[in-house]
Amino acid sequence: MKKIISIVMLAIATLFIGCGSSIPVPAQKQALIDNSTVLYSKVGMWTERNRIDGTNYPVGLHLPVNTEVKILAVNAKVITLEINGEKISYLTATKHTKIDSIAMIDRLFSTTKTDISGHSPATIENINNGAVAKGMTKEEVLLARGYPPFSATAGVEANRWKYWRNRWVTALVTFRDGKVTKIDGSVS
Repeated sequence: MKKIISIVMLAIATLFIGCGSSIPVPAQKQALIDNSTVLYSKVGMWTERNRIDGTNYPVGLHLPVNTEVKILAVNAKVITLEINGEKISYLTATKHTKIDSIAMIDRLFSTTKTDISGHSPATIENINNGAVAKGMTKEEVLLARGYPPFSATAGVEANRWKYWRNRWVTALVTFRDGKVTKIDGSVS
């Protein structure tokens, strides 16, 4: 019975998400869609049940920085992506991300890969696994874990970033001099 309810809820959510408001897409972004341009993720994020939540809960499959993506469509609430041949809906969650779908494209994706070769082997492993550890820089945390929801974090210049594990469980990452000094809770 739980499985049937889950399937029905997923179908309803898919219909609701698919009905997102249309927005004007700048020509440069529309060209990415029309040309099926291969892009690369600039930060780590997670996908579960063919969706990525803008609050970036660390559940499901971790997509590390430099994951290849194609943008299939954009509306006010959803960026529809193709990742590894799968259609994935990125739910913008403007309430938490504080930017719209168009700005989110620039925040999350690039036409070139992000060079992570200059980081230590341990940090590269953390980045590739979506893990945060003491001593990592703010840039490295973004590469590994992605952006914290800005409804709970003042911005990347702040010295405390609040990540959400789910709707009820959070974790705090504290920085001093640009490096992680304390982690309260599970970040990844």
